[in-house]
Amino acid sequence: MPINVVYIDDEEVLCQLFKEYLHSDEINITVFTDEGPAIEYCNNTKPDMIFIDYRLKKQTGVDVAKAITCISKKILITGELDVTLDKCFEDKIEKPFRLAEIKEYIIKNN
Repeated sequence: MPINVVYIDDEEVLCQLFKEYLHSDEINITVFTDEGPAIEYCNNTKPDMIFIDYRLKKQTGVDVAKAITCISKKILITGELDVTLDKCFEDKIEKPFRLAEIKEYIIKNN
């Protein structure tokens, strides 16, 4: 059974890269560039793991993580040095990251 992963980022190119590289028999990935549909999807489908970028279109990743009420592993992704890890996240990954490391992280931490 594949690991269900969601990636939320306002940069469409990063979403496409994430989806193209990570989608496999082991990982089922859904990407969103808009917070509203992402929050609704996560609350309805309860994915195993959710990666959320810190800077989004209308809200911060922290706001989005708090709006997602399902119990899923939430990982903050940020390129900002001064962002502290909020308690709603299990981990933080700093940009720039390598997609191979993300794939390894997903498989190892599920």
